[in-house]
Amino acid sequence: MGKSVCFDVLGTCFSFEAAIDAIEDRLGPRLKAIGVDPKTLFFSWFYAAQRDFTYTSVVGAYTPIAEVLKHTLKRACYIVDLPREQAPTEDDIAAVMKAVTSLKPRPGLKKCFDGLRTAGWEVYGVTNGGKETSLNYYRLADIALEPDHLLSCDDVGAAKPDFRVYTTANKHLTFQGVSDAEGDRWFVAAHAWDLIAARKTGFKTAYLGDEEHDAVPEIFGQFDLYLEGMEDLLEKLKNLD
Repeated sequence: MGKSVCFDVLGTCFSFEAAIDAIEDRLGPRLKAIGVDPKTLFFSWFYAAQRDFTYTSVVGAYTPIAEVLKHTLKRACYIVDLPREQAPTEDDIAAVMKAVTSLKPRPGLKKCFDGLRTAGWEVYGVTNGGKETSLNYYRLADIALEPDHLLSCDDVGAAKPDFRVYTTANKHLTFQGVSDAEGDRWFVAAHAWDLIAARKTGFKTAYLGDEEHDAVPEIFGQFDLYLEGMEDLLEKLKNLD
């Protein structure tokens, strides 16, 4: 087999608008009263959950990210000064978590996956999210992705950016017969912290600016490609020597 590309899933392949909209629907008036918008609450919640997901993994107490998210939404609301008597109810939390399992694809994602495969690339996913939830994102987007082409951190028992996730991905690619020649294995993410670990484990790296909007090279160094979106990624990967 020829070249391969591993995609991060949450925030890279699928955007968070559905979850932000659910927060607006369930908590909007309560948040407006304290001057907090749903997008700000979402990302303060999600980034703190990613931190806790990673830190619990570091100390040997790995917990699936969906569980971390479910149990920390109230805390996120308290941190932005939502009164406790207005905290999310169990129904509110369930509605937001349902939206988290129904994220929509980034523009051009299907065209990118289909185009890469047509050009002879093997396409994989490597995600902090649960395996079945992540596979369902692709099903809902009408994008084919076989279970053996998706690695979840739950399978490894470690959170990205733990090197074990990327070395496991590399071993799986080798098992699948994917080329390990210099420059043949790529990792795509919308998070610089994800790509520094991928780079250190031998992947070429491609940064999508959809979520962070700034790769902060002063901290994370230089990546091999910087992209404006999925169609830009498709064209640049197809044109590699």
